[in-house]
Amino acid sequence: MDFVALIYHRQVFLDGQWWLPFSAQFAHFNTVHALANLAGAILLWSLFRPWIRWQEQALAMAGGMLGVALVVVWDAHCDYYAGASGALHGWATGGAVLMAIRHFRKSRMAVWIAFALLAGLAIKLLLALGLDTSPAVWGFPVYYPAHLAGAVGGLFIVLTHLLKPSWPPKGSQEG
Repeated sequence: MDFVALIYHRQVFLDGQWWLPFSAQFAHFNTVHALANLAGAILLWSLFRPWIRWQEQALAMAGGMLGVALVVVWDAHCDYYAGASGALHGWATGGAVLMAIRHFRKSRMAVWIAFALLAGLAIKLLLALGLDTSPAVWGFPVYYPAHLAGAVGGLFIVLTHLLKPSWPPKGSQEG
């Protein structure tokens, strides 16, 4: 499969390939890029598996993907994008919030892990504000706004999920 065709290129997107902001999150610039994202996914899956249902983990990841898609389309300076790191930030943020809320009274360890992860993400995102995006470190450019957008997207979708009313409402009768 030609993964280059999946990469988000602004002009190609503007010419009608509307799916590129999403498909780009499955494509990578090189093997190191793909392996780094795979390692992050394995780490998150391993961390969250005992604490959070896979459906809610997938929801956090989807929120991250939506956040990334919105920022690459919105940012006129983003000419191209590829990779899953922004979506992984959504998975990490949303998963940590779910873990902290769901296990607040049940497991002190789960809450500490969740808060440590959230603190680490916050520090990383704040430090990234001043970092260079040149390919010198990883061998490909890093678009740090995608990390922040992914984190916000994961957080937003998880909070929306947690705040949604149950259906049918408790105490109602079906007739």
